[in-house]
Amino acid sequence: MAQNKTNRSLAYQLISFVLTFMLIIFVISILVTRILYSKIMLDIQLSNMRHLVHERIYLIDGILFKVESLAKMARSVTADYHLSDVEKETMLRTLLLDNPQVHSICLADNVFKGTQPKVMYTVRHRFMQRDVSGLDYRYQDWFQIPHSIGKPYWTEPWVDNQGKGEMVISYSMPLYDKGEITGLLRFDIELKYLQELTTNPSNFRIGTSFLVSSTGTLVAHPDLDLVMNQSLFSLAQEYDEPSLSRLGSAMIAGENGYIKIGGKSPFKNSWIYYQNIMSNRWSVGVSIEESVLMEEVNLILLIQTMTSILIFLLVGIAIYARALSVSRPLKKLAEAADGIGAGDFDAEIPLSDKSQEIVTLAQSFSAMQKSLKGYIQNLRITTEEKNQIRGDVIYASEIQTKLVPSNVEHPLGIKELRAYGILEPAGDIGGDLYDYFMIDEDHFCFVIADVLGKGIVAAMAMTMVSTLLLSIAPYYKKSQELLLELNKFLSRNNIESNFVTALLGIIELSTGILEYSNCGHLPLYIRKMDRSFMKYAHTHSTALGVFENLDIGSDTIQLNTGDEIVLYTDGITEAMNINEEFLGLKGLEEIFSGLPMPNPENTAKSILDQVHEFARGSTHKDDITLLVIDYKHPGIK
Repeated sequence: MAQNKTNRSLAYQLISFVLTFMLIIFVISILVTRILYSKIMLDIQLSNMRHLVHERIYLIDGILFKVESLAKMARSVTADYHLSDVEKETMLRTLLLDNPQVHSICLADNVFKGTQPKVMYTVRHRFMQRDVSGLDYRYQDWFQIPHSIGKPYWTEPWVDNQGKGEMVISYSMPLYDKGEITGLLRFDIELKYLQELTTNPSNFRIGTSFLVSSTGTLVAHPDLDLVMNQSLFSLAQEYDEPSLSRLGSAMIAGENGYIKIGGKSPFKNSWIYYQNIMSNRWSVGVSIEESVLMEEVNLILLIQTMTSILIFLLVGIAIYARALSVSRPLKKLAEAADGIGAGDFDAEIPLSDKSQEIVTLAQSFSAMQKSLKGYIQNLRITTEEKNQIRGDVIYASEIQTKLVPSNVEHPLGIKELRAYGILEPAGDIGGDLYDYFMIDEDHFCFVIADVLGKGIVAAMAMTMVSTLLLSIAPYYKKSQELLLELNKFLSRNNIESNFVTALLGIIELSTGILEYSNCGHLPLYIRKMDRSFMKYAHTHSTALGVFENLDIGSDTIQLNTGDEIVLYTDGITEAMNINEEFLGLKGLEEIFSGLPMPNPENTAKSILDQVHEFARGSTHKDDITLLVIDYKHPGIK
């Protein structure tokens, strides 16, 4: 017959309760650990894959960019100095011998006057030259497409039978004379060279890397049977795997991101990170099987399981032994303690004279009972007050987040612009602000501001600034006029955080003229398509909200195609590292020097990532705000 629960000893009840509770905690911890570690490991590995892709793109894009630069330089020298045919061939021969990345060069100048194209290459470091016979070359992509579109073009892989007979990709540029195309200049890169850069296992620690052309064809992959024989779309059709088709569409569209592939294809049960190459719109991807991602998680779970079982047994034995030694004199005290533990703070504490320890324990329980009653009451009141304050702060944070524009490809549907903003308060809410809006159909207004201080008061000031600008903007089309009205409002409404630095600009979309006013804010930067940048550090007044009669000036800038405007607050320049050194404008400009081609989202995220990396380990923290806008970028559709 089963033992009645009320007749069980304290030792038995303690061991049963504790071991049961530990078993539940053990099972829950295993499940929670698996979920959390799986997510953490997945995030870490996906981040590693992203870095690996960036490394491959950096190498490949560097080579493509160098070849483009060489081709442009050769065309420029040819056009500017009116070289003879011999001088042209000598120059191209020097470029070919001095730059091993260039596989071969084809000069097809004056072909419409009967001049035969010449292809130049090296064999065992010896210079070779051969005429391209026949007119079939005019129907090949490297000649026909750039000739038709009138601008440089990167070809898909093809076999150069007129040269060394190897598979290459070519960068072809039209040659002009008095505005008319007279021929083309072609620089070739051996496809094998790019394949080795992509798939060389010595450069990768995890995953399988592959290269996809602008048509979705697998150009490089460790499985050579797939290279130039399959595309992501053909694999998707062969293995009935729609996710491969989605991957192919995203890669040829120039997107980047993560995707999970199932099914039975060569990429089965794998995670893939992909990103496009800016120069020729190809894409690089890294895939890794999900089972490999989970190897470390499974090992950690095994160690945790074995450790938990050992602790489970040792604790059970210790509790049982100790409970037996004190169970008799503590039986009634344990029952009272159970009552207190269940929330009955009025439970009677039994007294005993069996030993001094038991008497002391009983007295301690009695004192604890009284303290707990008072503590619980105070805690309940404090918790209610804290929860109310916390709820207000969270609500204020949500309001502040909704005040800034959402990041979309074209802000407010404006095709001429792209914008990307980041608002990262030091706490739940902050005193920074960025905003942009249309004043009318041709005038785009943007602003970035920083209020002295942090917290709710600063956030309220920012809310007032944002609301006021939107309400008065239709009546003013000059940056200094808007800021003068804002300064009057802040000066007359004497609030605690009324010291505001601001930079406000208005872009006339039809002309690209930017008029801006800087009131005590940090310099504005403009990045060019060639990744150079210019700093505009002149301020037109002191900060707003201090003097009501403030004189505010303005400047204008003529924006060129692809110009990128970079705005930020002092959370960027005053980021501090563990040595208590500020990043400063010099550090920010060093970050600019290493940024990729202008793209608002990439620029903003890259700056933020490098600022965080600089400040890693530092306890100093300030509100961080970034706003990047580019004007009529050639890549905008």
